[in-house]
Amino acid sequence: MGANTADGFVSFYDQIVDWYDIKKMYILKGGSGVGKSTFIKKFTERVIANVGVAPKSDPQTLTIDFIMCSFDPNSYDGVIIHELGLAIIDGTLPHIVDPKYPGLVEEIIDLSKYINPNAVGVDRWATRDLKQQKSELFKSAYKTLNDAMAVHMQLEVVYKDAVDFKKVDKLISHIVSKI
Repeated sequence: MGANTADGFVSFYDQIVDWYDIKKMYILKGGSGVGKSTFIKKFTERVIANVGVAPKSDPQTLTIDFIMCSFDPNSYDGVIIHELGLAIIDGTLPHIVDPKYPGLVEEIIDLSKYINPNAVGVDRWATRDLKQQKSELFKSAYKTLNDAMAVHMQLEVVYKDAVDFKKVDKLISHIVSKI
């Protein structure tokens, strides 16, 4: 649903409601580290544990798509539970999502409301500095990805006329026929 690319972050999060049969979507808001991914994981575990309790739900037929974070492969940016018509996604930067059908489909949950400011171990200026540093590092990463893409394109020019694509297509057909 999103990727870090040579052109920066590309997001399709705002199209989930139009692509899937979503009856209810929760959009999580809140900054880095407030627990959005943990919320998604725990929420999904709780839904799975309760499947079979409600009428017409069959635990054998639950189809779940996990949307993994493009920045942290151990983190969730969303989940779609098809049979329930349910989605829950991280709607914060860089994949900003706001409701298309407010009150009808989407509901915003602001996890920053659950932060105890007295328990946060740094002051707001230190947090601001960390956010600025993160932003600068992402800019640097996107520049590096862009530079890598430029080199990749040069390599394609070197090899494109030397590859026999008819043979490659034949190989693909052979492999597909075995499957």
